[in-house]
Amino acid sequence: MIASAETLEKPFNQEVFDTTYNELTKLTPGIVSITTPDRGSKLWAVEGLLSGEQQTFRQEYPKIAALKVDTAQFDELAEQLQQRAAVLPGHEAVVYQGAIETKRAQLALALAMRDYNTAQTPDAKKMAARRFMRANIDLYGEPDRTTYYSLLSEKVTNISKKQRSPEAEEVFAELKTMLPEEAFDESLAQQRFRPSEETVQWMHQVVHSLFGNMLRHVPETDTLLSPEELRDIFQAIVDEEFEAEDWTAELREAKAISVSAAAKRVTIPIDRAPVSAAEARRLVVHELGIHMLTAITGASTTLQPLGRGLAGYADTQEGLGKVAEQALEGTYKEAGIDHYITAGLAYFDQKGFTGAYDIKWRIKLLEDLAEGEEPTEEQIRSIKRMAIDGPGIATTRIFRGTDKLPLFKDLSYYNGTMEVWRYLESIRGDDLQLSLLLAGKISTSKQHQRVVLESRSAS
Repeated sequence: MIASAETLEKPFNQEVFDTTYNELTKLTPGIVSITTPDRGSKLWAVEGLLSGEQQTFRQEYPKIAALKVDTAQFDELAEQLQQRAAVLPGHEAVVYQGAIETKRAQLALALAMRDYNTAQTPDAKKMAARRFMRANIDLYGEPDRTTYYSLLSEKVTNISKKQRSPEAEEVFAELKTMLPEEAFDESLAQQRFRPSEETVQWMHQVVHSLFGNMLRHVPETDTLLSPEELRDIFQAIVDEEFEAEDWTAELREAKAISVSAAAKRVTIPIDRAPVSAAEARRLVVHELGIHMLTAITGASTTLQPLGRGLAGYADTQEGLGKVAEQALEGTYKEAGIDHYITAGLAYFDQKGFTGAYDIKWRIKLLEDLAEGEEPTEEQIRSIKRMAIDGPGIATTRIFRGTDKLPLFKDLSYYNGTMEVWRYLESIRGDDLQLSLLLAGKISTSKQHQRVVLESRSAS
């Protein structure tokens, strides 16, 4: 975008620019927030699918349904910012222009979800679906076919080599009729990148050094911690370790734990299942050690997007969170595999929610069964529930917002973890290079590193 002569003639006013940017941010829907389903409709949908009374899965999304954005005002503010950003120093102009385009894509995605959910004709639904997919890929990218089939075939290969009871064999036979032929090509289960043990142990030391004071707030207990207790732990860390008086940890209706830089809030789902102390420690390093820390360090500069995310930051940010969890325990593990497979089933094999769910619960059941073990009705029901909405495997995570179209946001767990471990392998032992990744919500790119190095303190 080239600034107009009128804009270039006026001196740059940082206060006006910041005010305009904040106004645009307030108009931009938060994708995580609006895709939180109504609790009652979620329970009804889950029970309906489990009981067989419902053949489809449909939740209500009140924030999407109520979405009203003055698009003319949004476009006017975005245009003003584009023009004003053009007169900023090179790296600042690129940062803000990228942030503005990201906000445009977020708005486009949110409006497409709303229009898809309320479409009255097949043509209107198809048009909204096309808009959804364009914005979806612009924001989050798309699954890689080779990676998808590699991950899927590895699971199927491991299952096929197990000795199965007659009951398990029946489930496996059903699974085979549902999967594409590539899932049974053992050669696709190829060896993928793994970081060296030296890199994993370096990060193990780094995480304990950086986040040790945060972790002391998690009690050593064998008793599960309730959402209220987890909230209290988070709030104590916010108050005592960050000394961030304007940040809060709150229990709310939400799909998952989230950190909002704009609202300065850590949200914990009010109905979240209790967690072990070990899981609480993983959540501390991921949500507070990475997401909150980078929000605060980025916001301490004059570049607002550093605290909320430079264009293309999402994979790295989620990757850092998962890497921190793994480094905490000193073990490497590919992250987000089940989410990636769900996205692949939808994108490449045209599976809807129930089609993906039917495959995923069977895979999970066959993975969990011991050699020759017979599955019980209780075990099958428990795994079916997990396949709908369980941590790490939830089909709802990929289909949230519409329950029909695949949202690719959670590809970042797999893609980001691989990206970050590859980067850490290349800089092993270089604490300065690592510190740049924690100086704001950025990617591993050299361009983003230059932005951090050239940014100025807001104080």
